Amino acid sequence: MDNLILNNGKKIPNIMLGSFQMDDPKIMDEIVETAVENGVYGFDTSPSYKTEGMLSDSIKKVIKEGKATREDFFVDTKIDSWQMIEKKGQIRPFVEFALKKTGLEYWDMLLIHWPQPEYLTKTWLAMEKLYEEGLVKNIGVCNFSVRHFNELEKAGAHIVPMVVQNEIHPLNTEPELVEYCKKNNIVIQAYSPLCRMIPMMKNNALINILAEKYGVSVAQIILRWHVEMGFVPIVKTSSSKRVIENTDVFSFALSKEDKDAISSLDQHFKIFLESRCCPGY
Repeated sequence: MDNLILNNGKKIPNIMLGSFQMDDPKIMDEIVETAVENGVYGFDTSPSYKTEGMLSDSIKKVIKEGKATREDFFVDTKIDSWQMIEKKGQIRPFVEFALKKTGLEYWDMLLIHWPQPEYLTKTWLAMEKLYEEGLVKNIGVCNFSVRHFNELEKAGAHIVPMVVQNEIHPLNTEPELVEYCKKNNIVIQAYSPLCRMIPMMKNNALINILAEKYGVSVAQIILRWHVEMGFVPIVKTSSSKRVIENTDVFSFALSKEDKDAISSLDQHFKIFLESRCCPGY
């Protein structure tokens, strides 16, 4: 695995593993152990996933066994909408509670999960303070459009988000967001990078032709595209075998023509709609 450099000079892994809808501690242990054995140390969680404690327990087991140190890992968590609303943006108690519960000492990345209209800027300004105090090493946002970044700037934010985590895959390439992030040196994390392998993605003729051409799986083609686009794909799986396959994307490279062809599949298709998860915004 390799790292990308954030706009504050710190590093972030260029492939990470997600924990959404995982509920079996034994499977989580297997996933984390397999990941570490294959050089993967980046993980993503959230209070709403109910995996913060389970993931941290698995990480601490690996550390206790001497297979890694806390500094090797890069762990994302989030501030969920209900937390923003309940504390009117003053989210410090949730961050402190989560750190005490998990025993991780700090979060490598704290993200706003959804840009709730009334409390977006208040939450971001509170996160800036947590970052300055070192409780979180990096701060970022999720499910943002360019207009949301502009809103933070107008509210007096003085720290540019290090990361934006959005649903990105070949069927939803977000060109306007990508261009904005390039100009402002913001790293893009891509959740649902495989578009959940719905038939429209899994059976895509071009992707399957390229998989055969390069002698790899459909998933590996898609994840290699993410890496070459400069995105950080966050892949979720409950299979150790899939962990190995999904992170083994550095032994081949796409031609520029093939990478561009994959990008041309964009049709603004999203699984998670902001109007559903963040009403009116």
